[in-house]
Amino acid sequence: MNKLMIFPIIITVIQLISFGHLYYIHKYGSGQFPADFIELNILSICNIGVLILAYFLYFKADIKLSIWLVPVLLAAITILLLVVIYIIMWINKYK
Repeated sequence: MNKLMIFPIIITVIQLISFGHLYYIHKYGSGQFPADFIELNILSICNIGVLILAYFLYFKADIKLSIWLVPVLLAAITILLLVVIYIIMWINKYK
């Protein structure tokens, strides 16, 4: 396996484990404290770092590995989900 392919695979596995943990906290966590929302914020901040890394290691690279599209897509979905949740919260605040 190419050494360049290991890095996006590790990032993807970490993202999938984080999504699984976020789902577990959402389903079985405490209802008094929104731990899942806080973890989604932290995960989105980390995924901004993934997007910055992908910019330098995929989009600026001479040899483009299509395996980078998976962590980029997962990062974009996470950030988009957080933005949608913030928009829903903003709309419900002024209803």
